[in-house]
Amino acid sequence: MQYDQIADAVVEDWWKPLHSDHGDRGAKARLKRCKSVLDALLEPETHKLIAKVHGKGYASETNLAVLALTLARVKPAEQPTRFPKFATVLGHTRDNKIPKDNDPPRLSPMRFSALLRAGADKDKDRFAQALRRALAILGDTPFDMRRFVLDILFFNDQTQRNTQRNWTFEYYHTPHASNTQSREETQL
Repeated sequence: MQYDQIADAVVEDWWKPLHSDHGDRGAKARLKRCKSVLDALLEPETHKLIAKVHGKGYASETNLAVLALTLARVKPAEQPTRFPKFATVLGHTRDNKIPKDNDPPRLSPMRFSALLRAGADKDKDRFAQALRRALAILGDTPFDMRRFVLDILFFNDQTQRNTQRNWTFEYYHTPHASNTQSREETQL
């Protein structure tokens, strides 16, 4: 099993109980109120997540704290089905369609740009704030949480994936160049 799959499963094991009826509602409420990554790092629940993920491999503690801050605000989907990617949903209109003509996407291009730039900065507080804003705009709209978790875990890790580049293609509903190349290689 790849590290991506292990990390995803470990995060899910931490996240779902946080939102269950038998979970620690106080921990969830405290994480929701956190204003910064430092605030999240002062919460024992964040350290439980860090300990679980670090036991399986490497991930940035600050990215895990950002993940704890955001997952405290996202309820797990009741029925596990295939959902669109996070950036794809941000780029959809409110009625869940690809924008045409002057239809505005859920998250404006300016806010989307601010989200990506905040993720690129060393200031993880701005990134967490921009993610929370985007999640608030999405409301209960479902998206692929497994991919979201991995994207946040490795947001600035160029050796693992280029999340920022991928999110731009997904937001604007443009096929990836790597997908085109794979199809061409298959046809040879």
